[in-house]
Amino acid sequence: MDELVEIAGHVKNISAKHEGGIPLVEKTRERPSDILDYFIPKRDIIEKGLMPKLLANYLDKHEAVNRTAEVLTTNGLTFIAAQNLHGI
Repeated sequence: MDELVEIAGHVKNISAKHEGGIPLVEKTRERPSDILDYFIPKRDIIEKGLMPKLLANYLDKHEAVNRTAEVLTTNGLTFIAAQNLHGI
């Protein structure tokens, strides 16, 4: 995060990407987030009872995005949240 704040004021079009939650939180999860989770069939999620764990990972990602926005704002940096990032 420190590196992002350091360069965000003078590097054009920089992005902060969040594939997972805050690393210290991820370490505490019974099932840390995994990019491959996006490809688990719904039936497998239901059969294996993964939804509560995947939901926790999803909410961790939102927390990480919000934390990044807060740190940038607190440091006087402006940003534009990506719209239509994944398209439809």
